[in-house]
Amino acid sequence: MTRTRRTATAVVLALVLPLPVVAAASAPAAATSVHRALAASDGAVSPAELPAPTGPYAVGRDILHLVDEHRQDPWVPSAGQRQLMVSVYYPALPGTGGPAPYMTTEAARLMLQMKIPGTTIPPEAVSETRTWSHTGAIPRHGRYPLIMLSPGFTMPRTEITSLAEDLASRGYVVALVDHTYENSGTTFPDG
Repeated sequence: MTRTRRTATAVVLALVLPLPVVAAASAPAAATSVHRALAASDGAVSPAELPAPTGPYAVGRDILHLVDEHRQDPWVPSAGQRQLMVSVYYPALPGTGGPAPYMTTEAARLMLQMKIPGTTIPPEAVSETRTWSHTGAIPRHGRYPLIMLSPGFTMPRTEITSLAEDLASRGYVVALVDHTYENSGTTFPDG
């Protein structure tokens, strides 16, 4: 019993502890490459790209707009019914669907404004980041475990797209939930 508990604890810590280190280590590199792109002589910004997934499967992505018609939004009751945006990543058949955008330009602007006040990084430098998932991709046949990722703490769901894509490429269905009125900005289908 104790050995099983110790093993489970070690596995959880091994999975969780590297995340802040990876994020912290990659942030300066990402910022440097964005600044390098901005300093290019022709003024054009080359789109960044997320790290490629490491699993054997192609990745599909669908976006769900969920509305709870039976309750008001708990954070902003005047907004009406509780609405959530959820990105679902899944193992897909290769060569199906079209490129999935990272985030809207407005969502990128709000995120930059919140995280790097006074930045000169154009929102397009973030919103045009290349992802590896495909919208409208045909799901791979089979049963796959579901992982729910809930970033929270002002983070929009798009900030952990790379993690979701990598997990889906390894055979998981991943649901990323945006927390309306708690993150830097949520884009709904009606704008």
